[in-house]
Amino acid sequence: MSHKKALMVVGTLAVLVAVMGGALSFRAQPASAAPQQQAGESPRTITVTGYGSAFGAPDIVMLGLGVEVVNADIVAAMDETTARMNAVMDALKAGGVAAEDIRTDHYSIYQDYGYNSAPMGETPSQPQYRVSVGVTVTVRETETVGELLASAVQAGANMVNYLQFDIEDRAGLEAEARNLAVADAQSRAGLLAAALGLSVGEPLTITEGGNVYGPIGLGGGGGAAYAEAAAISQGTLRVDMQVTITFALQ
Repeated sequence: MSHKKALMVVGTLAVLVAVMGGALSFRAQPASAAPQQQAGESPRTITVTGYGSAFGAPDIVMLGLGVEVVNADIVAAMDETTARMNAVMDALKAGGVAAEDIRTDHYSIYQDYGYNSAPMGETPSQPQYRVSVGVTVTVRETETVGELLASAVQAGANMVNYLQFDIEDRAGLEAEARNLAVADAQSRAGLLAAALGLSVGEPLTITEGGNVYGPIGLGGGGGAAYAEAAAISQGTLRVDMQVTITFALQ
């Protein structure tokens, strides 16, 4: 065999050995193996929002009461408003409300132009002044709110601006609702990750939000010579919490 042919045979054998060696060193990946993240790639994440609710009985009532007087004599209107509101506050205190739980939230005086209008050719009536004062009352014995409302009206209150049940310390209900929201977020993340053939890793970011829902009633009203205790149901308050969590995916 010539020298040239010998070199060609040796080269062909080397190529065959290299191909066979590569084939022998190749290992097929199992079909179920999850794809591995390559160095330098952004981490894979999933963001979900979980919700939780806790329920509790209200332990305070926020009651907005007011007195409004209209009079052509502004000083007389102020004096009557003051006298009636003092009587209202005395009635509230006699009903068990502490002085520190009664807070004045507004006092206003303005000319009521509606009383000044007159048909064309007629002399306008004397200017009238409208004086009003309002208080926010914290009622801690919630079962007495109906009787207190009736007493306040009898004493001279002619405005009921709002009546709202609330929970003074919501920390316990918030904690319960928050735990439920976190568990809900974890469950949602797990279901979504499983649908993609992945698993949930550690939480990366968490954002919290919450609200309190409850019965709110009674708009404005008018005074009366006598008022029976209002039929008021305190119901149950719901504290809602939500958490938005970003998890790493594996």
